Amino acid sequence: MRLSDCHNIDDFRALAKARLPFPVFDYIDGAADDELTKARNTAAFEGVDLVPYVLAGVETIDTSCTILGRRSALPLMLSPTAVQRAFHWQGETAVAKAAEKYGLWFGISSLATRSIEEVAALTSGPKRFQLSVHKDKGLNTSMIERCQAAGFDALALTVDTIVSGKRERCLRSGFTTPPRFTPASMLSYATRPRWTL
Repeated sequence: MRLSDCHNIDDFRALAKARLPFPVFDYIDGAADDELTKARNTAAFEGVDLVPYVLAGVETIDTSCTILGRRSALPLMLSPTAVQRAFHWQGETAVAKAAEKYGLWFGISSLATRSIEEVAALTSGPKRFQLSVHKDKGLNTSMIERCQAAGFDALALTVDTIVSGKRERCLRSGFTTPPRFTPASMLSYATRPRWTL
């Protein structure tokens, strides 16, 4: 399967599952505990119908909106995810470039694999920083000041990471930070060398 064969979320998920080592796939596809909330959220979205206006003309469609005082081409934000270079070699820079290209909000995590300044330099578009509060108050202050200097528009305070979440799928697959390798995970990494490209 190729990227050009992907037409919906299920296609992208199948492509990721085929290309990524299983510990990495389980991290980005998984959720906390037994993934009950993820299943409920998915079911809730499946119950939503997007009903287009018919015979209304399409020459003046405008999907843009204003989010926190900044224009966005769509009512979407590309959410921050930690350690993005684990599943794409460009990590957060790829997301920043896509957001710039398509005029979208995006965010980076406190646990980003690229620097605040490096990511901010790639876009003049709206961006937010997800701050996971650390015990080191100096580190927190430093990250906030760096975001302000780099032109970030918003700060999202994360309060659910005092301790790492219990991700049962990651416990089974062995995905940890830093990585812990098992014979099965090593085989999975070795048989999918393209995931690093």
